[in-house]
Amino acid sequence: MIRLLLWLLFGFLAYRLFRYCKQSLHGSAPPSRATDNGEEMVHDPQCGSYLPRSTALQDRIDGQTRFFCSENCRQHYRQTHTKQGDRS
Repeated sequence: MIRLLLWLLFGFLAYRLFRYCKQSLHGSAPPSRATDNGEEMVHDPQCGSYLPRSTALQDRIDGQTRFFCSENCRQHYRQTHTKQGDRS
């Protein structure tokens, strides 16, 4: 019984290693950095979406400019990533 459990554990670890190597080799490339008309795409750090810079909400948080797809994403990011009283 222990031998079976060890083989199952070994198989699982080998499978995870294979998936990790495959993912790191192929990776998921981010979408194009520009729209069809050449406008820059920006990344929303809260939800992970990409959107045209002209439609994004811009905010300066912890000394860095961040872009958001909605007011909800911006507020949630501020609540979880800003130090108390350090909103610039």
